Amino acid sequence: MASIGAMIRTVGVRSRRGNTRALLLVVLIFALVATVGYFFTPGRGKPARRVLVIGWDGATFAMIDPLLAEGRLPNVRKLLERGSSARLESTKVPISSAAWVGAVTGKGPGENGVYSFFEPVEASYDVQLISARSNKAAPLWRILGWHGLRSLTFGVPVTFPPEKVDGVMVGCMLSPFDADYAYPKALTQQLRARGFVPDLGAWREKQEVTFERVKQQLEIKERVLHEMLREENWSLAMVVFKDLDVWCHRNYDARLDGPVAPHYELLDATLGRLLATVGNDVDVILMSDHGFFPYQRSFFIQPWLIEQGFAAPSERSVQLPRESENLAERRATEHAALVSMLDMERTLAFGGVCEANYGGIRLNVKGREPLGAVAADEVDTTLARIERALLDWRAPGRAEPIVRRVYRGAQLYPGPYSSIVPDLIFELDPTIAARSEPARVPYGEHARPYPDHHLEGIWIAAGPSFLRQPERGSVSIFDLAPTVLALLDLPVYAEMSGAVRAESFARTVTVARPKESEDPAARRGYRPSPADYRDVDMEEVKSRLKETGYAQ
Repeated sequence: MASIGAMIRTVGVRSRRGNTRALLLVVLIFALVATVGYFFTPGRGKPARRVLVIGWDGATFAMIDPLLAEGRLPNVRKLLERGSSARLESTKVPISSAAWVGAVTGKGPGENGVYSFFEPVEASYDVQLISARSNKAAPLWRILGWHGLRSLTFGVPVTFPPEKVDGVMVGCMLSPFDADYAYPKALTQQLRARGFVPDLGAWREKQEVTFERVKQQLEIKERVLHEMLREENWSLAMVVFKDLDVWCHRNYDARLDGPVAPHYELLDATLGRLLATVGNDVDVILMSDHGFFPYQRSFFIQPWLIEQGFAAPSERSVQLPRESENLAERRATEHAALVSMLDMERTLAFGGVCEANYGGIRLNVKGREPLGAVAADEVDTTLARIERALLDWRAPGRAEPIVRRVYRGAQLYPGPYSSIVPDLIFELDPTIAARSEPARVPYGEHARPYPDHHLEGIWIAAGPSFLRQPERGSVSIFDLAPTVLALLDLPVYAEMSGAVRAESFARTVTVARPKESEDPAARRGYRPSPADYRDVDMEEVKSRLKETGYAQ
């Protein structure tokens, strides 16, 4: 069987050169000659600067530091010895969809349009599953393409359907197993033939997740990546290992003798082999999108809103949804159940996205929601009332308030898409999880820990462009895109919220900050349109939600 990299080059040439059927023979010959020259011109070689970004979804220093102390992560240790580390602040709420899209665009949810795995449907209480179309901002791979640089993207969340990148893209865990989840298109069949699946969790297919299955899929992914990294002429390679997050949701207990520590050791071994493949002349960023924490207590937003008089329970009987085949269905049916439990004509506010110790509240506004109960001129006073009630509330048996801070969503994440962000975002005591599921009471303690995300992730950077800095710094999830662009000597657009982490650079980098709208390369460059995405793939996404009534 031909290697993945060789197949990619062949298919990539076909997709770039053969789309126009009416080309004259002389043009076809010229295209063939140009293609041969592209790959075989003497001296072309590797790009002058290359960046490898490796994502360990859900990784936390709370596990990494003690594992390092025991000598169980030798390849992470080597990176640290020649580079630097930082605590990474995720999005609020810290959820993979918003965090990874924020990382690759350098922009917040109000600027890129992604805050959750579901997005509200205008003028309704419905939600729909997000896709790559939901991201309205340019991600790194597209910006590289505008400037003539190739990229290799593998498993980054919110990349299905894959776009026509200058390079290679393998979609994320939202990819249907029977769809074309890779670009070039024929790459999907190659991956299937090797036994690869795009989702180790249960977003699209019901499946058993065992440690042996995790190891098997990791081995397949690693072999494919070795071929791609060796044979592709990439300037940026970005790969996310989502399996750690999947495993932690089932097993995280923060124990070094628990079930999660061996997974870190597997990823460390893979890290070492990937770094050996790319060599020491590549700048490397190892990062996560958020951390993990074993919560002993939970705060449930819907019963709290009812208790405080901000929401009114429905008088009709409500049937909780059955156990769904996958997470996409389950999350949507849970949302439908929560809405149906309320009398929306008498409800001022209802629960939004919750993750880790962060949660959201959305007002039921007249003219925005179908049965709105809050007039437009009462929005600010209603928000202030809810904010004060959150900050003052004491959980049973606790002397101090459990809510540490409340944010106005549109102020925290301003931009043209700020309407997708909850009206209020609250931050709890860091040992208490915020939950949106149906519950009888607002607060409770668990018999066993509840594993969920944590705001703080990891950032480790090493390579020829990075200084050796033993002190641990601080970065934002939005800093990835600006930092990568600066490392590749590309413009960092003024519209980006993130910062270039130049304090960790070992070389002088001059950062141009033009507006994206004024950059000639961006104006000329490719931007996907709805016609670029296969309708059959998007129809398949919607069909999974038909039973919920949210397929639009």
